[in-house]
Amino acid sequence: MILKNLILIEWFKAFVASVFALMLLITVSNLVSGFLRDNVTAQEVFFNFLIEAPSFLARVLPISCLTASLFSINKLKNRNELTAIFASGFSRKQFFSTIALASFLICLLQLLITGFIDPYARSRRHILIPESDRKFRNLEGQGLRASTIGSGRIWYKSQNYFFSFSSFNKERDELLDVTLYFFGSDYKITKRIKGGKLINTPEGKWYFPTSTSYINLDNQVFPEKVSETNLEVDLDENVDDFKRIESDITTLPLNGLVDYVSRLKRSGINTDEYSVLLYDKFSAAFVCVVFALLASIAAYNPGRRSSNMGKNIAFVFTFTIIYWLTTSYTTELGKSSKLSPLLASFGVPFLFCCFIAYTFYSHRKLKT
Repeated sequence: MILKNLILIEWFKAFVASVFALMLLITVSNLVSGFLRDNVTAQEVFFNFLIEAPSFLARVLPISCLTASLFSINKLKNRNELTAIFASGFSRKQFFSTIALASFLICLLQLLITGFIDPYARSRRHILIPESDRKFRNLEGQGLRASTIGSGRIWYKSQNYFFSFSSFNKERDELLDVTLYFFGSDYKITKRIKGGKLINTPEGKWYFPTSTSYINLDNQVFPEKVSETNLEVDLDENVDDFKRIESDITTLPLNGLVDYVSRLKRSGINTDEYSVLLYDKFSAAFVCVVFALLASIAAYNPGRRSSNMGKNIAFVFTFTIIYWLTTSYTTELGKSSKLSPLLASFGVPFLFCCFIAYTFYSHRKLKT
């Protein structure tokens, strides 16, 4: 127990130092670049940093797990404590389990930050910074509504119909500028209904106050035009569905994001972009454990001669750049549907897991 506590203390010391150093660099660079802008005030720059701080911390934690393992082991080597630990009967399996336990706690913290704290901070951006989306590109919303602003309309597909609308009035529970298309089993359009408003009643029914319908669109005869008032239509969706469609997913907590993606999938909408954002939250947490174990491989060489602070710093710097570039590239491939969202988020961590498993197996085989 004493040896385990010693390892944990050294690991968390290195972890805290790494988080502090990396966050200090990010803070200085972010604030300096913000203060150089002439279209925002110093107060807005500071609030923007506070909003972005959870996402900055989420990027730092995995790398800090790597440096914590690397530098804590290096410190134990330099004081010959690592050799003494193994000589006392403390196995390498116990050592790696201790590192895994420490990094698992950071994994839970990472999931808390990405899944709940960061979305909450972003949900306050319009309160802290007026017109935040226009002033800071990093605070722009994401989601189905944000991705369709260019066309000015939101398209939605259901079982036997699809429709488009310009916006959803949450206060009055009504869709504005609606065009509804019905299609048959052969996917040919059979009917089109157009109206200025589609209103939801307290009973949960939908109706057009005024509408224009075009019927017989799939027949050889000329389509018939019909104008009606208070036309009731059957829709599978309710008010909550449209509230989620209009929502900014960067402000949704983890459970809300899971529900958001699953609802869009059931509606037949391509959710690759949003699935990547969801999987990335779990991947960012999982990679904390992976990086901690990856760097702990250095424990297989407990001698002082194998430790070199300069090489460790160079390795961390190079590894960080390569990791961020690779994950950014695979994430963009996943969002554009060129790569499976699951593979885009977990592909790189899986490769590291394979390397760790191979290393552990090789040393175990040599030992036997």
